Amino acid sequence: MISLSHLGREIHRRYDEFGPILVFDDGNKRYLSFGTADEQSCQLKSAPLQLQHEYARAMVAVLVQFDALTPPANITLLGTGGGTLASTLFHWLPAATIQTVDIRQAVFQVAQQYFSLPRDKRLSTHVSDAADFLRQTETGQCDLLICDLYLADGLDPLVLQSDFLDLCQRHLSAHGWLVLNLWKEHREQTDCLEQLKQRFPQLLQSTTTDGNWILWASKYAEIADKKTARDRCVQRAPLAGFNLWSVVKGFYRHR
Repeated sequence: MISLSHLGREIHRRYDEFGPILVFDDGNKRYLSFGTADEQSCQLKSAPLQLQHEYARAMVAVLVQFDALTPPANITLLGTGGGTLASTLFHWLPAATIQTVDIRQAVFQVAQQYFSLPRDKRLSTHVSDAADFLRQTETGQCDLLICDLYLADGLDPLVLQSDFLDLCQRHLSAHGWLVLNLWKEHREQTDCLEQLKQRFPQLLQSTTTDGNWILWASKYAEIADKKTARDRCVQRAPLAGFNLWSVVKGFYRHR
């Protein structure tokens, strides 16, 4: 395992059948790692709901596609990490019900113990393969489906499979949104984009400075126009703790 001393002091380590799970603390931030150079999660200790990674901000910024009067009521997150996305959505959307899914039980335990993932009836945790979970759930009930499936050595190949995209489409409500976190290298795989367009006619994409390719996709929902999106960013900015429009504008660059 490579040295991770740049992340600070190691405060927790455990192993499961998938490998190591490590938590580091540098006094200012707390990090989750699966034993590689890539951070799985980062949390600012003084402001734990302020997302630190640009790709995470770009994922949660899809909320600008929802009117303030009709925010997503049912949310599913595939891939948990430290639970920072789940925690942020839990506090931003106090009426929402959230399901977070991970194949590793230990990940949930670490997220709750070291990253304050809420223990609440509004937020349920499911130890399951993501595709199996989607197959077993009721269709058309999810308003926001966020897919952030990464293994220790990179993106879970499941995400790029056509059958998995079909399951995502099936899981969404008529006006729901799917968010995918991929690497920028996947932009060159034209079949990936074409498969998405076939299933989700409404599609927005942006590449972040940290090398991720984030896609927002919907079957039927109308894309908010640029002015509306900017106005919604202004409304949500105090809660976000960062310049939301600086993240969102990338999705509108070519519209």
